Amino acid sequence: MKKIAIISTRLAGIDGVSIEADKWAKTYNALNLEPVFIAGKFEKASSGYSCIIEEMDYHHPEIERIKSLAFSREENTGKRDRLKLRESINSAKNIIKKKLTHAFDENNIKYLSIENALSIPLNIPLGIALSEIILERKVKAITRHHDFYWERKEFLENCIQDILDEYFPPDIERLEHVVINTIAKKSLYFKKGIKANYIPNVFDFKSLDSCSKNYENLRNSLNIGESDYLFLQPTRIIQRKKIERSIELIEKLSKKIKGKIYLFITGKVENDEINYFYKIKKLSEEKKINLILSNGHAVGGDDFLVADIFKLYNIYDAYRSCDMVTFPSDVEGFGDPVIEACAFKKPLFVNNYPVLADMLEKGFNFIVINKKVDGDCVERVHNILTDYEYRSKIVEKNYEIAKKFYSMESLVERLREVLSST
Repeated sequence: MKKIAIISTRLAGIDGVSIEADKWAKTYNALNLEPVFIAGKFEKASSGYSCIIEEMDYHHPEIERIKSLAFSREENTGKRDRLKLRESINSAKNIIKKKLTHAFDENNIKYLSIENALSIPLNIPLGIALSEIILERKVKAITRHHDFYWERKEFLENCIQDILDEYFPPDIERLEHVVINTIAKKSLYFKKGIKANYIPNVFDFKSLDSCSKNYENLRNSLNIGESDYLFLQPTRIIQRKKIERSIELIEKLSKKIKGKIYLFITGKVENDEINYFYKIKKLSEEKKINLILSNGHAVGGDDFLVADIFKLYNIYDAYRSCDMVTFPSDVEGFGDPVIEACAFKKPLFVNNYPVLADMLEKGFNFIVINKKVDGDCVERVHNILTDYEYRSKIVEKNYEIAKKFYSMESLVERLREVLSST
């Protein structure tokens, strides 16, 4: 069996890149390819063989130092500093390139599947090293773009624009580009003249058949009564997720509905977003929201504490146990919780972030807001929670649409086509 390296700065986490990389790994197996995971850090043990190259991690001290210097104002970076920066980038690139080459030779890698490492410059030397390897070794490669550097304000002011133009992403032979939404497809062509394959994220519907009934005890573990409601926010605690909109919805809905409403946020807080975490925590206290955090802390009307719930349960259990999924994000490359809510037949409260249009055109029925939690939205949520027949009709329709357009089976065929063209 030929081997394909799945490459990213970090893997095996709960972020979208890691989750989707695992799905592609399963698909590669179906295509008779053996995946080998290569990253700077693995958040948890990954399936299949994994190789760690510490300098690939975007939190590696030298990589962070390079990034900090690169994304500063040109006028604040003197000529000598810019020269030293280039030397540092080249030195780190050579180290990564040497270790990657060794890993490829040792594992007899025939294909590369690169996750976002050529899209955004979290690790500048890694992007250059991968581009050079593809060119020099003439290896077949797919690079999947979850987002681009020009979509993020933090990368717009820099002193390495020539590097960004050449390598993020590179336009080179034997490299097939994949985007996960149609806006990105148009953006890449407009910005770089690169034609990309559009392959949306998918859900493994077959995995639902093998789910245990462990979830049946989750609500009891959280002390949630039968007449109470559990709203699931399956995201990290970062500002662009706009969790305050979920809090506002619950505050307004609580005045119309019997029973308590609990908001369960499953993801962790990122180190550079700690202020947003405290903002959400304070807002929940002020609004008397029953907030549950999976890291072992909870605040709100009952001021109770929760153990690390994911030692006993998984994210699938949380989906199965909830009454509604909340996903009021401002920006997403795709938005896996949208399809996951459909797969678990749960109603979805979602903000109309730009690329949601790709899914809405398929005919889904969601409770969609345009950045504002108004009275109509609250009334629709109230109706869907209290009218079983209405709710059942909506979630069954959403399930069938999701299964038709976003299944693993559709991904197998799409990746087969891409691989044959590289």
